[in-house]
Amino acid sequence: MPKKKGKGKKVEMATDPVALKPFGVCVNDIIQTPLGVEATVVGLDVGAGVLHLKWPGDITSPMPSKCKSKADMEAFGYVRKGQWGHIQRSLDERSNMVFQHKFYGGPMPKTAALKLPQPGGVNLEWSSGEGRPKTAPVS
Repeated sequence: MPKKKGKGKKVEMATDPVALKPFGVCVNDIIQTPLGVEATVVGLDVGAGVLHLKWPGDITSPMPSKCKSKADMEAFGYVRKGQWGHIQRSLDERSNMVFQHKFYGGPMPKTAALKLPQPGGVNLEWSSGEGRPKTAPVS
């Protein structure tokens, strides 16, 4: 009976900024691929020197083996998404956490505990003189 193939051995990943500096990315950065799919940086394979990405559906795979620097990545069409994309992802994660808390009892985001100051100098009350009309004027 033939032996079953198991999954490959664990790959040693470097996640520190110094190791990822040649690629111009950090862990959890969003990478726009040539086909338009967005992937997230997982780390750098120390042995092969190849960047690993996490694709939609929680699939992790390496980039092409010829991508050894930022210039190589851009030549293949892999580009780090702008800061606006990272901010939008944070906002989406926060709104999802608020939804999960409201409807399913999940944890609130850390930013929900912040007490923001009220703006000063704004008077939203009606003046006591005339007051607000009770009905619309008759024409």
